[in-house]
Amino acid sequence: MNKVVFLMFLIFPIFGCSYDKKMDDIESKIIELEKKLASSTAETSNLKTKINEIESKNISLESTLKLNDILKDMDKFAYLTPGGTGYSTIRFDLGVLTVDLADIKPYANGSKITLNFGNTLSSSVDGLKGTFEWGKVDEKGYPLNEQAKSKEITFSEVLVAGSWTQVSVVLDGVPPAEFGFLRLKDFSHTGIRLRK
Repeated sequence: MNKVVFLMFLIFPIFGCSYDKKMDDIESKIIELEKKLASSTAETSNLKTKINEIESKNISLESTLKLNDILKDMDKFAYLTPGGTGYSTIRFDLGVLTVDLADIKPYANGSKITLNFGNTLSSSVDGLKGTFEWGKVDEKGYPLNEQAKSKEITFSEVLVAGSWTQVSVVLDGVPPAEFGFLRLKDFSHTGIRLRK
């Protein structure tokens, strides 16, 4: 019996030592995994922050690009209001025209407007056509675009080189008292006349 007890005393500490060593290994692995998890969490947080920064820059970039497109095309339309002074310029496929809103009178269920087009070119222009958008404005003077009317108009008048040409157009649906704005855009021509 002494031999059995003696063997147990010899074997038990060996198993006990190996059990303690395994526990130490497991604890050190857990500590190492916790450090890796903390590091991964920090990296994920940094990546989310960088993604948010990039997305906000992209939004800013998209806004800037849209603004650049608007500014680039700004000279391709004229915006006129009743009572406005001076003229606006409008770029079309040959160059630049000037235009001002000279008069507004009631006509049927809308308005008859008179425009003065200034042809700054050295050639006369035939078949000038473009899109007219018109309507009311809100209390701050901003156009109510969702209620605006629109139509394409081709002029029979020749815009004589280096001079003003008066053109009258009937715009339905908005009487002079409610007429707030006129936007001219997408202008082109069908022909030119040069001096001999």
